Amino acid sequence: MSRKTLRKSSRLSQFHQFLISETEQGNISRQETVSLVPPLLLDVKPHHKVLDMCAAPGSKTAQIIEFLHAQDNSAPVDQLSSSAMPSGFVVANDKDNKRCYMLVHQTKRLLSPCCIITNEDATIFPNFYLESATVGRKQKVQFDRILCDVPCSGDGTLRKNLVLWKRWVPTLGTQMHKLQQRILCRGIEMLAVGGRLVYSTCSLNPVENEAVVASVLKMSQGAMELLDISGELTELKRSGGVHMWKVMSKSGQWFSSYSDVPDSLKSHLLPSMFPLSSDDSTSYHLDRWYKLKVTLLGPPPRI
Repeated sequence: MSRKTLRKSSRLSQFHQFLISETEQGNISRQETVSLVPPLLLDVKPHHKVLDMCAAPGSKTAQIIEFLHAQDNSAPVDQLSSSAMPSGFVVANDKDNKRCYMLVHQTKRLLSPCCIITNEDATIFPNFYLESATVGRKQKVQFDRILCDVPCSGDGTLRKNLVLWKRWVPTLGTQMHKLQQRILCRGIEMLAVGGRLVYSTCSLNPVENEAVVASVLKMSQGAMELLDISGELTELKRSGGVHMWKVMSKSGQWFSSYSDVPDSLKSHLLPSMFPLSSDDSTSYHLDRWYKLKVTLLGPPPRI
């Protein structure tokens, strides 16, 4: 049921007020299924150090906080004993200062001391240092879990986002590619050995998904691998990643490989946007990439 329906219906006004009250107290969080999935795949435990690189508006961060406190689901967070408090924490970051205030509003409902909010550019996110009892000096924090829910063209939300229908163009994906790649690279630099990083977008464009992940895997020279998550969240309807795709220029030209791109367009179309060789695609297991299938109900919105 949409918020618009709730607000307009006099019969549901009491139910609407109930939802508002319970949400403010942290008892209810409304979230789309596709938004729930990335934090679930992080597999957060109470002892983990977690980084949410592009966290606003905060629904995924709130989910991560709940996972950190999952050792005692029977008691409210503010009533837990100090011994029951998790040793882990989450750093929730966003570049946009205004959206950080939304992030504060979303997370403060949970009354958790295990959340830090930062306002930094994710591509150059600074290192964290903590005092170490074993070595007697500060050590750089390496995160056990990192969520890279990066800015994207959002073409996977066209079914619900009326504003996007008016401003979307086919080249939005290529415009976002380099930014997404830089955020992912910075995330990998801060990931602990044996840790898990989840990269996600709201886009269906391979240039924003497979191309970004494949190029970073290639740069890592074997230090990173794409995990097989076929045994996790098995009831979700999903499709695998693709190995081949074409890239469009601003003028509408399609190119299958970087060698076909004229010199005049090479500043716009980068080698990392194109598919890898068949051998590289197999070795990097791009078939392990997943896209969630969302059922489109009814015709598209009218502009």
